[in-house]
Amino acid sequence: MDAAFDRLYEKAIVAGAQLQLDCEFRAAAFQYFDSYIGSPDAPAAHDHYFYGFSPLWVNFRSTWRFDRAEEIWQMALDPAQEWERTHSGQQIDKGVPYYFWAITALLRGSIDSGYVLAHQAAEEDSRTSSGIKYPDTPAYALVSLNYDKVNQAFKGWVDGQASFFKVFIADYSNVHRRRFSIDDVRDKFLRYPPNHDVVFLLTYTLARLKEMSEMPAGAKQNQFVGQLQLNLLFDLLLVIDNAIKQKNSSKWQFVDHGTYLLGHACHALPQLGELNTQFKNNFGQCMTDALDGKLAINGKVLDRLQCDVAIAYGLRNRGAHKIESESVIWNDFDRIQRAVFRAFCATIDYLY
Repeated sequence: MDAAFDRLYEKAIVAGAQLQLDCEFRAAAFQYFDSYIGSPDAPAAHDHYFYGFSPLWVNFRSTWRFDRAEEIWQMALDPAQEWERTHSGQQIDKGVPYYFWAITALLRGSIDSGYVLAHQAAEEDSRTSSGIKYPDTPAYALVSLNYDKVNQAFKGWVDGQASFFKVFIADYSNVHRRRFSIDDVRDKFLRYPPNHDVVFLLTYTLARLKEMSEMPAGAKQNQFVGQLQLNLLFDLLLVIDNAIKQKNSSKWQFVDHGTYLLGHACHALPQLGELNTQFKNNFGQCMTDALDGKLAINGKVLDRLQCDVAIAYGLRNRGAHKIESESVIWNDFDRIQRAVFRAFCATIDYLY
Protein backbone atom coordinates (compact mmCIF):
# COMPACT_ATOMS: atom_id res chain seq x y z
CA MET A 1 0.00 0.00 0.00
CA ASP A 2 2.84 2.39 0.83
CA ALA A 3 4.47 1.65 -2.51
CA ALA A 4 1.15 2.29 -4.29
CA PHE A 5 0.88 5.69 -2.61
CA ASP A 6 4.48 6.49 -3.58
CA ARG A 7 3.63 5.83 -7.23
CA LEU A 8 0.44 7.90 -6.96
CA TYR A 9 2.33 10.90 -5.57
CA GLU A 10 5.05 10.57 -8.18
CA LYS A 11 2.43 10.77 -10.92
CA ALA A 12 0.37 13.49 -9.29
CA ILE A 13 3.08 15.84 -8.09
CA VAL A 14 6.42 14.95 -9.63
CA ALA A 15 5.15 14.09 -13.10
CA GLY A 16 2.11 16.37 -12.91
CA ALA A 17 -0.18 13.69 -14.31
CA GLN A 18 -3.98 13.74 -14.12
CA LEU A 19 -5.21 12.33 -10.82
CA GLN A 20 -6.52 8.82 -11.17
CA LEU A 21 -6.08 5.47 -9.49
CA ASP A 22 -4.70 2.79 -11.77
CA CYS A 23 -5.36 -0.95 -11.57
CA GLU A 24 -2.15 -1.47 -9.61
CA PHE A 25 -3.28 0.96 -6.88
CA ARG A 26 -6.72 -0.66 -6.71
CA ALA A 27 -5.19 -4.11 -6.39
CA ALA A 28 -2.99 -2.89 -3.54
CA ALA A 29 -6.01 -1.32 -1.82
CA PHE A 30 -8.03 -4.53 -2.14
CA GLN A 31 -5.16 -6.55 -0.67
CA TYR A 32 -4.83 -4.02 2.16
CA PHE A 33 -8.53 -4.16 3.02
CA ASP A 34 -8.52 -7.96 2.78
CA SER A 35 -5.71 -8.19 5.31
CA TYR A 36 -7.84 -6.50 8.00
CA ILE A 37 -11.07 -8.51 7.62
CA GLY A 38 -12.22 -9.47 11.09
CA SER A 39 -9.42 -7.56 12.80
CA PRO A 40 -10.16 -5.19 15.71
CA ASP A 41 -7.57 -2.90 14.11
CA ALA A 42 -9.63 -2.55 10.93
CA PRO A 43 -11.16 0.91 11.65
CA ALA A 44 -7.74 2.41 12.40
CA ALA A 45 -6.26 0.71 9.32
CA HIS A 46 -9.04 2.12 7.16
CA ASP A 47 -8.34 5.59 8.55
CA HIS A 48 -4.65 5.22 7.70
CA TYR A 49 -5.56 4.37 4.11
CA PHE A 50 -7.64 7.55 3.76
CA TYR A 51 -5.06 9.69 5.56
CA GLY A 52 -2.70 8.68 2.77
CA PHE A 53 -4.63 11.06 0.50
CA SER A 54 -4.53 14.04 2.87
CA PRO A 55 -1.31 15.67 1.53
CA LEU A 56 -2.89 15.81 -1.93
CA TRP A 57 -6.02 17.32 -0.39
CA VAL A 58 -3.99 19.90 1.54
CA ASN A 59 -2.14 20.81 -1.65
CA PHE A 60 -5.35 21.68 -3.49
CA ARG A 61 -7.13 23.20 -0.51
CA SER A 62 -4.24 25.54 0.30
CA THR A 63 -4.32 26.86 -3.26
CA TRP A 64 -8.09 27.36 -3.20
CA ARG A 65 -8.76 24.65 -5.78
CA PHE A 66 -11.67 23.23 -3.84
CA ASP A 67 -13.15 21.38 -6.79
CA ARG A 68 -9.92 19.39 -7.14
CA ALA A 69 -9.75 18.94 -3.38
CA GLU A 70 -13.22 17.37 -3.41
CA GLU A 71 -12.15 15.04 -6.20
CA ILE A 72 -9.45 13.65 -3.91
CA TRP A 73 -12.01 12.19 -1.53
CA GLN A 74 -14.23 10.88 -4.30
CA MET A 75 -11.14 9.19 -5.71
CA ALA A 76 -10.13 7.80 -2.30
CA LEU A 77 -13.60 6.39 -1.67
CA ASP A 78 -13.89 4.65 -5.04
CA PRO A 79 -11.72 1.57 -4.26
CA ALA A 80 -13.26 1.26 -0.79
CA GLN A 81 -16.80 1.28 -2.17
CA GLU A 82 -15.84 -1.13 -4.95
CA TRP A 83 -14.32 -3.48 -2.35
CA GLU A 84 -17.53 -3.35 -0.28
CA ARG A 85 -19.60 -4.28 -3.35
CA THR A 86 -17.47 -7.39 -3.87
CA HIS A 87 -17.35 -8.35 -0.18
CA SER A 88 -20.93 -8.83 0.95
CA GLY A 89 -21.40 -8.09 4.65
CA GLN A 90 -18.02 -6.36 4.99
CA GLN A 91 -17.79 -2.60 5.40
CA ILE A 92 -14.99 -0.07 5.53
CA ASP A 93 -14.95 2.82 7.98
CA LYS A 94 -15.40 5.82 5.69
CA GLY A 95 -15.89 8.56 8.30
CA VAL A 96 -12.56 10.25 7.57
CA PRO A 97 -13.04 10.88 3.83
CA TYR A 98 -16.63 12.04 4.24
CA TYR A 99 -15.61 14.43 7.03
CA PHE A 100 -12.80 16.02 5.01
CA TRP A 101 -15.00 16.08 1.93
CA ALA A 102 -17.63 17.90 4.02
CA ILE A 103 -15.04 20.46 5.11
CA THR A 104 -14.07 21.02 1.49
CA ALA A 105 -17.68 21.50 0.39
CA LEU A 106 -18.25 24.05 3.17
CA LEU A 107 -15.07 25.90 2.23
CA ARG A 108 -16.34 25.98 -1.34
CA GLY A 109 -19.54 27.58 -0.06
CA SER A 110 -21.96 24.67 -0.40
CA ILE A 111 -23.74 24.37 2.94
CA ASP A 112 -26.19 21.75 1.70
CA SER A 113 -23.47 19.44 0.37
CA GLY A 114 -21.26 20.10 3.38
CA TYR A 115 -23.89 19.12 5.92
CA VAL A 116 -25.05 16.11 3.92
CA LEU A 117 -21.46 14.84 3.78
CA ALA A 118 -20.83 15.64 7.46
CA HIS A 119 -23.90 13.65 8.43
CA GLN A 120 -22.68 10.77 6.28
CA ALA A 121 -19.37 10.95 8.13
CA ALA A 122 -21.20 10.87 11.46
CA GLU A 123 -23.22 7.87 10.25
CA GLU A 124 -20.01 6.05 9.31
CA ASP A 125 -18.51 6.87 12.72
CA SER A 126 -21.62 5.54 14.44
CA ARG A 127 -21.55 2.29 12.48
CA THR A 128 -17.98 1.52 13.54
CA SER A 129 -18.25 2.68 17.19
CA SER A 130 -19.52 -0.45 18.91
CA GLY A 131 -23.15 0.55 18.93
CA ILE A 132 -22.67 4.16 20.08
CA LYS A 133 -25.27 6.07 18.10
CA TYR A 134 -23.55 9.44 18.26
CA PRO A 135 -19.85 9.01 19.13
CA ASP A 136 -17.65 11.91 20.11
CA THR A 137 -16.07 12.43 16.69
CA PRO A 138 -15.21 15.57 14.69
CA ALA A 139 -18.09 14.91 12.30
CA TYR A 140 -20.62 14.75 15.11
CA ALA A 141 -19.08 17.86 16.68
CA LEU A 142 -19.70 19.73 13.43
CA VAL A 143 -23.34 18.74 13.04
CA SER A 144 -24.17 19.15 16.75
CA LEU A 145 -22.38 22.49 17.30
CA ASN A 146 -19.94 21.04 19.84
CA TYR A 147 -17.68 24.06 20.20
CA ASP A 148 -16.01 22.51 23.27
CA LYS A 149 -14.36 19.72 21.31
CA VAL A 150 -10.77 20.76 20.65
CA ASN A 151 -9.79 17.78 18.53
CA GLN A 152 -11.60 18.67 15.31
CA ALA A 153 -10.02 19.84 12.08
CA PHE A 154 -12.78 22.32 11.30
CA LYS A 155 -13.19 23.88 14.73
CA GLY A 156 -13.06 27.36 13.21
CA TRP A 157 -16.32 26.67 11.38
CA VAL A 158 -18.03 25.38 14.54
CA ASP A 159 -16.77 28.37 16.53
CA GLY A 160 -18.08 30.72 13.85
CA GLN A 161 -21.51 29.13 14.02
CA ALA A 162 -21.48 29.37 17.82
CA SER A 163 -20.51 33.07 17.68
CA PHE A 164 -23.40 33.76 15.32
CA PHE A 165 -25.76 31.91 17.68
CA LYS A 166 -24.47 33.85 20.70
CA VAL A 167 -25.72 37.13 19.24
CA PHE A 168 -29.32 35.93 19.41
CA ILE A 169 -28.90 34.34 22.82
CA ALA A 170 -27.44 37.58 24.19
CA ASP A 171 -30.38 39.46 22.65
CA TYR A 172 -32.82 37.19 24.52
CA SER A 173 -30.90 37.66 27.76
CA ASN A 174 -30.85 41.45 27.42
CA VAL A 175 -34.43 41.95 26.23
CA HIS A 176 -35.99 39.63 28.79
CA ARG A 177 -33.49 40.28 31.57
CA ARG A 178 -32.61 36.61 31.99
CA ARG A 179 -29.29 35.06 32.90
CA PHE A 180 -28.98 32.79 29.90
CA SER A 181 -26.03 31.87 27.68
CA ILE A 182 -25.02 29.52 24.90
CA ASP A 183 -23.64 27.20 27.57
CA ASP A 184 -27.18 26.90 28.94
CA VAL A 185 -28.41 25.91 25.48
CA ARG A 186 -25.58 23.37 25.28
CA ASP A 187 -26.12 21.89 28.74
CA LYS A 188 -29.93 21.89 28.72
CA PHE A 189 -30.70 21.12 25.10
CA LEU A 190 -27.85 20.27 22.73
CA ARG A 191 -26.50 17.53 24.99
CA TYR A 192 -29.94 16.18 25.94
CA PRO A 193 -32.31 16.99 23.08
CA PRO A 194 -35.79 15.48 22.61
CA ASN A 195 -34.21 13.78 19.60
CA HIS A 196 -31.01 14.36 17.66
CA ASP A 197 -32.85 15.30 14.46
CA VAL A 198 -33.97 18.48 16.20
CA VAL A 199 -30.36 19.41 16.97
CA PHE A 200 -29.30 18.61 13.41
CA LEU A 201 -32.05 20.84 11.98
CA LEU A 202 -31.11 23.63 14.39
CA THR A 203 -27.41 23.62 13.46
CA TYR A 204 -28.13 23.38 9.74
CA THR A 205 -30.62 26.26 9.97
CA LEU A 206 -28.07 28.34 11.88
CA ALA A 207 -25.56 27.79 9.08
CA ARG A 208 -28.08 28.86 6.44
CA LEU A 209 -29.13 31.94 8.42
CA LYS A 210 -25.49 32.92 8.96
CA GLU A 211 -24.87 32.59 5.23
CA MET A 212 -27.93 34.76 4.56
CA SER A 213 -26.72 37.40 7.03
CA GLU A 214 -23.44 37.75 5.13
CA MET A 215 -25.14 38.78 1.89
CA PRO A 216 -25.25 42.54 1.12
CA ALA A 217 -28.39 44.19 2.45
CA GLY A 218 -29.12 45.71 -0.94
CA ALA A 219 -29.43 42.26 -2.49
CA LYS A 220 -32.12 41.19 -0.02
CA GLN A 221 -34.99 43.44 -1.05
CA ASN A 222 -37.16 41.13 -3.11
CA GLN A 223 -40.00 38.67 -2.76
CA PHE A 224 -37.88 35.60 -3.44
CA VAL A 225 -35.44 36.33 -0.62
CA GLY A 226 -38.46 36.84 1.62
CA GLN A 227 -39.63 33.34 0.78
CA LEU A 228 -36.21 31.88 1.53
CA GLN A 229 -36.10 33.75 4.82
CA LEU A 230 -39.56 32.51 5.72
CA ASN A 231 -38.51 28.94 4.91
CA LEU A 232 -35.49 29.23 7.19
CA LEU A 233 -37.57 30.66 10.00
CA PHE A 234 -40.09 27.85 9.48
CA ASP A 235 -37.29 25.32 10.07
CA LEU A 236 -36.36 27.11 13.27
CA LEU A 237 -40.02 27.07 14.28
CA LEU A 238 -40.08 23.30 13.71
CA VAL A 239 -37.25 23.06 16.23
CA ILE A 240 -39.27 25.11 18.74
CA ASP A 241 -42.39 23.07 18.00
CA ASN A 242 -40.61 19.77 18.65
CA ALA A 243 -38.81 21.08 21.72
CA ILE A 244 -42.07 22.16 23.36
CA LYS A 245 -43.93 19.04 22.24
CA GLN A 246 -41.44 16.98 24.24
CA LYS A 247 -42.83 18.68 27.35
CA ASN A 248 -46.43 19.06 26.12
CA SER A 249 -46.88 15.71 24.42
CA SER A 250 -50.67 15.56 24.71
CA LYS A 251 -51.00 18.47 22.26
CA TRP A 252 -49.89 18.77 18.65
CA GLN A 253 -50.82 22.28 17.47
CA PHE A 254 -48.30 25.11 17.70
CA VAL A 255 -50.86 27.40 19.33
CA ASP A 256 -51.15 24.89 22.20
CA HIS A 257 -47.38 24.74 22.53
CA GLY A 258 -47.07 28.53 22.51
CA THR A 259 -49.76 28.76 25.20
CA TYR A 260 -47.95 26.08 27.22
CA LEU A 261 -44.64 27.94 27.01
CA LEU A 262 -46.13 31.28 28.05
CA GLY A 263 -47.95 29.64 30.97
CA HIS A 264 -44.72 28.11 32.29
CA ALA A 265 -42.90 31.42 31.83
CA CYS A 266 -45.58 33.19 33.94
CA HIS A 267 -46.72 35.22 30.91
CA ALA A 268 -49.98 33.35 30.43
CA LEU A 269 -51.95 34.12 27.27
CA PRO A 270 -54.81 31.63 26.89
CA GLN A 271 -56.23 33.78 24.05
CA LEU A 272 -53.19 33.24 21.81
CA GLY A 273 -55.31 31.44 19.20
CA GLU A 274 -57.43 34.56 18.72
CA LEU A 275 -54.48 36.16 16.95
CA ASN A 276 -54.92 33.83 14.01
CA THR A 277 -57.70 35.99 12.58
CA GLN A 278 -55.61 39.13 12.94
CA PHE A 279 -52.69 37.55 11.10
CA LYS A 280 -54.99 36.30 8.35
CA ASN A 281 -56.66 39.68 7.88
CA ASN A 282 -53.48 41.79 7.82
CA PHE A 283 -50.31 39.77 8.30
CA GLY A 284 -47.91 42.64 7.68
CA GLN A 285 -49.52 45.06 10.13
CA CYS A 286 -49.98 42.38 12.77
CA MET A 287 -46.33 41.39 12.48
CA THR A 288 -45.18 45.02 12.70
CA ASP A 289 -47.36 45.63 15.77
CA ALA A 290 -45.87 42.56 17.45
CA LEU A 291 -42.32 43.67 16.61
CA ASP A 292 -43.06 47.14 18.03
CA GLY A 293 -44.66 45.71 21.17
CA LYS A 294 -48.08 47.12 20.27
CA LEU A 295 -49.98 43.95 19.42
CA ALA A 296 -53.20 43.67 21.40
CA ILE A 297 -56.01 41.18 22.03
CA ASN A 298 -59.36 42.70 22.94
CA GLY A 299 -57.67 46.00 23.68
CA LYS A 300 -55.00 44.53 25.98
CA VAL A 301 -51.45 45.05 24.73
CA LEU A 302 -49.24 41.97 24.90
CA ASP A 303 -45.93 42.06 26.76
CA ARG A 304 -42.60 41.42 24.99
CA LEU A 305 -42.47 37.64 25.49
CA GLN A 306 -46.09 37.30 24.48
CA CYS A 307 -45.32 39.29 21.32
CA ASP A 308 -42.31 37.08 20.57
CA VAL A 309 -44.40 33.92 20.84
CA ALA A 310 -47.17 35.59 18.83
CA ILE A 311 -44.65 36.30 16.06
CA ALA A 312 -43.58 32.66 16.12
CA TYR A 313 -47.23 31.58 15.98
CA GLY A 314 -48.05 33.89 13.07
CA LEU A 315 -45.00 32.78 11.10
CA ARG A 316 -45.68 29.11 11.81
CA ASN A 317 -49.15 29.36 10.29
CA ARG A 318 -47.93 31.51 7.41
CA GLY A 319 -45.05 29.20 6.53
CA ALA A 320 -47.24 26.12 6.65
CA HIS A 321 -49.98 27.41 4.36
CA LYS A 322 -48.61 30.17 2.11
CA ILE A 323 -46.04 30.24 -0.67
CA GLU A 324 -45.94 33.96 -1.34
CA SER A 325 -44.01 36.16 1.06
CA GLU A 326 -44.98 39.48 2.64
CA SER A 327 -42.68 42.50 2.31
CA VAL A 328 -42.45 42.75 6.10
CA ILE A 329 -40.37 39.56 6.04
CA TRP A 330 -37.47 40.95 4.02
CA ASN A 331 -37.88 44.56 5.16
CA ASP A 332 -37.72 43.69 8.86
CA PHE A 333 -36.04 40.30 8.83
CA ASP A 334 -33.44 41.04 11.50
CA ARG A 335 -36.05 41.94 14.09
CA ILE A 336 -38.24 39.01 13.08
CA GLN A 337 -35.49 36.41 13.37
CA ARG A 338 -34.42 37.87 16.72
CA ALA A 339 -37.99 37.46 17.98
CA VAL A 340 -38.09 33.83 16.82
CA PHE A 341 -34.76 33.11 18.46
CA ARG A 342 -36.06 34.69 21.65
CA ALA A 343 -38.99 32.28 21.52
CA PHE A 344 -36.51 29.43 21.08
CA CYS A 345 -34.36 30.62 24.00
CA ALA A 346 -37.44 30.99 26.20
CA THR A 347 -38.37 27.41 25.36
CA ILE A 348 -35.01 26.13 26.61
CA ASP A 349 -34.86 28.59 29.50
CA TYR A 350 -38.28 27.77 30.99
CA LEU A 351 -38.95 24.20 29.89
CA TYR A 352 -35.52 22.48 30.03
